[in-house]
Amino acid sequence: MYVKIDKESFEVIILTVSLKIVGIVHTLPQERLTDFMAEATSDYLPVTDASIYHLAGDKLIAKTKFMSLSRKDVTLIFPTSEIIK
Repeated sequence: MYVKIDKESFEVIILTVSLKIVGIVHTLPQERLTDFMAEATSDYLPVTDASIYHLAGDKLIAKTKFMSLSRKDVTLIFPTSEIIK
């Protein structure tokens, strides 16, 4: 039997050593991003509607509806809503 769990989704920017990924992560309601990253039960971070760029030169290399990113490769992650303009 499948149980649907309501989640919140928000756009994030994720940096690895060589990539910038702009996409959507899904957390439990009221869950902070830091808690989501620290208390994960999986070694992989699911990201939807992702655009993947080379960090050097900011060239788009791929777009995908879903990707699974190794959490250990994430050097920086933040919601785009927190960007100060």
